[in-house]
Parts: sequence; structure tokens; C-alpha cells
Amino acid sequence: MIERESVQVYVNGRPVLRRVQIEPTNRCNFTCGYCRRTHWARPEGDMRLERFREVLDRLPEVSHIHLQGVGEPLLNKDLPVMIRCSRLCGARVGTTTNASLLSMKKAMALLDSGINRINLSVDTLEATDFSRLRPGLSIKKVLANITELAELRYNGGYEDISLAFALVTVQPAIESLSSIIRLAAELGLDEVYLQNLNGSFLPAGYLDEESPGDNGYGYYREATQSAHALASRLGIRFLPPAMDIPDYSWRCRWPLHGCNVTWDGFVSPCCLQPDPDVLHFGNLFETDFEKIWSSPAYHHFRARVQADCEPLCAGCPDRYGQMWHPTANPFAELQP
Repeated sequence: MIERESVQVYVNGRPVLRRVQIEPTNRCNFTCGYCRRTHWARPEGDMRLERFREVLDRLPEVSHIHLQGVGEPLLNKDLPVMIRCSRLCGARVGTTTNASLLSMKKAMALLDSGINRINLSVDTLEATDFSRLRPGLSIKKVLANITELAELRYNGGYEDISLAFALVTVQPAIESLSSIIRLAAELGLDEVYLQNLNGSFLPAGYLDEESPGDNGYGYYREATQSAHALASRLGIRFLPPAMDIPDYSWRCRWPLHGCNVTWDGFVSPCCLQPDPDVLHFGNLFETDFEKIWSSPAYHHFRARVQADCEPLCAGCPDRYGQMWHPTANPFAELQP
């Protein structure tokens, strides 16, 4: 066994599952153009509470559970109970929400659930850009809900719960960094968290219209350096992803120590490729997790990732550089 900072990485030569992302639902009330969900046609559904409890029973002990998938978690009415069940298992628990459904009742239910972290997905504060990125809703409603959540946290003594703005690296988000950091400070949030998604900084042939394009690296660095200075002055933790890529020594840790479980039980090795029609190694409701985790197919996939020869990983922002800031990387403590 190898231990790093009291975290078991391998036992008897086998990778140890430490973190899992569980999908409460794949339904969503948004149709964001950069979201994978918008461009596929999987059946929609929610994970029933009894099924969720079954998932927890079947998984080994894990340190972190994130309740999110390709849908909006708040659409599953059992989300607060799922959080409580996860906490009873000893895991730290987080979720990510677009905040559009975050009424006072739902906000209080989240705060009372024992959750450790809530990521609030807001990519821009500019109304026109927001409506283009997320058709059908105005930023005004979302910000009202977030403001109420922040006030409830402060006034109710829930300040041990981390609140963070979560952004992806589309052009409007980068342009809004300073205003989002100022708003985070005004509301008493803890972090502004920026991550790559869907190859937003790959060469122009792979870019969508919201990306800065091939000249985006310099612009990105300038914007994030300025944002970091502002965040430091305002007491906000700003976490941009590492952009010194390619780093050919870097290898993704998800297949080794994390997995994704869809609402209908499929186990995939990646939080960015959760479509079981593309890749999965079994269904947790049909097969024992240990058999899935230790299967030859899963082992061979891990080996291909570590050898940098897995075709499905081509274009992934975590292939040659971390899509998270190093200190926000959920596997930072597992690095050699």
C-alpha cells in the first residue's frame, strides 16, 4: 500500500476509488450550447431515492461525493435526502446548480442537508450573453436566487458550507471575471472557480463561436492574472485551470481513483464523457461494483490513458494539462 497525505492510492497494486460523481438526474431546464447534454438523445430520468441508497451500499467507502451529472440536480426532489445519506456514509458532499430553481425553500433544504459545498454555475453577468449561452432564462432571476442563498447562509450560521461561482472558459465568462469576482466578494462567497470544458482552448478547428480562438492563450493569461490580483485584494479564492499546456508528463487521474455513475446506474471512468452509449464498464444495478472496477476492460482503459493512447481522450482539456487549478484538482493529493 502507498499512502500520500493519509490518502490510500493503491492497495495490493489496485487503484482505490476515492471520489465519485453521481447523477441525480439527466434532465435540465437549460439548453446550453456548450453542454454535451444539448447534443445527445439519451432517455431522460431521475435516480430514485431507493436506487441512490443502493448505489451508496454498493460503492466502497469514498472520501468525496459530488451530486451532479449532465442535468440540473435540483430537478430531483430527493436531492437534500441524497446529501444527508451521503454524509452519513462519511463522505464530503458537493453539488453544482444553475441556481434557476433555487427558491428559498430549496435553498434552506440544501443548507440543512449537511452539504459541504455548493457550486453556482454562472458564466456571465451580462444579460444578452447569458440569454445566448442559456436560452430561456434571465440572469436577473438567477442572481436573485444566489443572493438569497448567500444571505441565508450568512444569517443562518451555515458559513462552514463553501459557496463558489463555477464558470467555464467561454469568452463571455472571461470578459466577466472581474465583475463576477466583485459580486462574489459582495455576497460573501468563498471562491470563483474557472475550468476548461469541451476543448474551449483547442485549435480553431475545434472551437465553438464563444471561444477566444487560437490567440486566446495570451488574452486568457492576462485576464486571469488581473482577476487573481483583484480576488486577492477582495479576499476571494480564485481558481483558474492550469494553462501551461501541453504537459506531456501529466496523466488524468479520474480512471484510477474516480468514476461517474449515471442516473440509471452506468459506471463510466470520466466526468467529461459520462455518456454510457459511448463508454461504460457495467451497470451498478446489475453487476457488483468490485467486478466493474476490477474488470479487464476497465484495467485496459486505465493502461491506455496512462500510455496516452486512448482515442476517446483526444481533445480533452485534462489530457495534457489540468482543467482544474492545481489546488482545486480533486485528485491533487494523489499526484506523485
